[in-house]
Amino acid sequence: ARLKALVDELELAQLSANNRQELARLRSELAEKESQQLDAYLQALRNQLNSQRQLEAERALESTELLAENSADLPKDIVAQFKINRELSAALNQQAQRMDLVASQQRQAASQTLQVRQALNTLREQSQWLGSSNLLGEALRAQVARLPEMPKPQQLDTEMAQLRVQRLRYEDLLNKQPLLRQIHQADGQPLTAEQNRILEAQLRTQRELLNSLLQGGDTLLLELTKLKVSNGQLEDALKEVNEATHRYLFWTSDVRPMTIAWPLEIAQDLRRLISLDTFSQLGKASVMMLTSKETILPLFGALILVGCSIYSRRYFTRFLERSAAKVGKVTQDHFWLTLRTLFWSILVASPLPVLWMTLGYGLREAWPYPLAVAIGDGVTATVPLLWVVMICATFARPNGLFIAHFGWPRERVSRGMRYYLMSIGLIVPLIMALMMFDNLDDREFSGSLGRLCFILICGALAVVTLSLKKAGIPLYLNKEGSGDNITNHMLWNMMIGAPLVAILASAVGYLATAQALLARLETSVAIWFLLLVVYHVIRRWMLIQRR
Repeated sequence: ARLKALVDELELAQLSANNRQELARLRSELAEKESQQLDAYLQALRNQLNSQRQLEAERALESTELLAENSADLPKDIVAQFKINRELSAALNQQAQRMDLVASQQRQAASQTLQVRQALNTLREQSQWLGSSNLLGEALRAQVARLPEMPKPQQLDTEMAQLRVQRLRYEDLLNKQPLLRQIHQADGQPLTAEQNRILEAQLRTQRELLNSLLQGGDTLLLELTKLKVSNGQLEDALKEVNEATHRYLFWTSDVRPMTIAWPLEIAQDLRRLISLDTFSQLGKASVMMLTSKETILPLFGALILVGCSIYSRRYFTRFLERSAAKVGKVTQDHFWLTLRTLFWSILVASPLPVLWMTLGYGLREAWPYPLAVAIGDGVTATVPLLWVVMICATFARPNGLFIAHFGWPRERVSRGMRYYLMSIGLIVPLIMALMMFDNLDDREFSGSLGRLCFILICGALAVVTLSLKKAGIPLYLNKEGSGDNITNHMLWNMMIGAPLVAILASAVGYLATAQALLARLETSVAIWFLLLVVYHVIRRWMLIQRR
């Protein structure tokens, strides 16, 4: 009986603990709802106050304008006050609208922070079951992919600085009011009683508008500060989610392993992709990009750069010929020839990547069309690769940096650049498509079309790497400065085998892991190539100094 009583006591204690947890959760929800209702009430009061201020300002402006219509030959200074007051009234209206938008952004940031925290808790709770189910890893990755992007504090900082500048302007207008009461007519005579009455009415309205703008500016500055704090909390939560994703999901499969039915899945998903009104979305996004001031100006500037680059190509070719003719001659060879060739080569190769980046930016700004935004993300992701490839192509000209200045054998350089067109025409579009599928509709196309793009990318990278190896480009130099050694051959074999291993990993379901590791490896190779160019630039400088 005592044991049964003890068991009953433990069951009641557990039930009491569960009830306490449920009560705590209900209290938390109640407090959150009360806080939301209070915020909504304060926002309604703020909107009512702003509306009342705007209504009073409009009435005052209308009454003074009515007085002005009945008076002729008003001095220019009085007429100027009408324009200033209209501008201040419009600024007050914009300030009220911005206040509403900031309040909405605050609520959105709080909601997004809660969403990110819940995703983080789910990720930590379910991490122990990741090894038993591939579907769980896919679901968690999809949930993480739906999380909001990292907020940009620079925009808020810029707006807060503009508010401080506007406050100084409004205070200056207030301080100038005593001087305005001393104005005279155009012939130097003092103002008439009617003109004084109109001026006083204008100054009174202007003072009320300025005081409202100053008070509203302080409130808006405070709300922007709160929004900045909320965005900071959201940013911290997103960083924690990224760390947890890297810790728990990096070595887990994110797609189903390939089966015999995989080609059928590719055909079905391709049909679904086309049925998403792809071309219509792209057309509407292009129209939006060409009609928006934020996107048409950068696009127009990028097109001008491309036009200037095409026009200046013959001058650049002549410059390379003159520089190459001076290299190696004792009295004419100088290090600044190499620096100028390096600088102008990078400059000539940059306009097309800039245009490509501008197109990506324009598509990303077409937010009503998710497919266009996903394509814009893919275009933007390929800009560094396109830029590096085009710079290498410019360096590899017959009179360019590699052959004329570094003294690399022309045959090796031409062999290394054999697959330049394939890099531009195949690898860059495939990477763009891969990034698009990763950012589109919860990665629903990643297991089929995305994996196909990744496999093709790996195959192309293996071919390009093999070509670079045959060109004799060293990854490791021994003490004699030769690349013909075991370590160099092993490194090249690893570079050739890495894309093949990535294909195998993606085939068994580890697509995201294979993408991340291959991207880091290729980034390391790009950094190595940059250091190789820097090494040969310094080597050429030292050779010139020895002369």
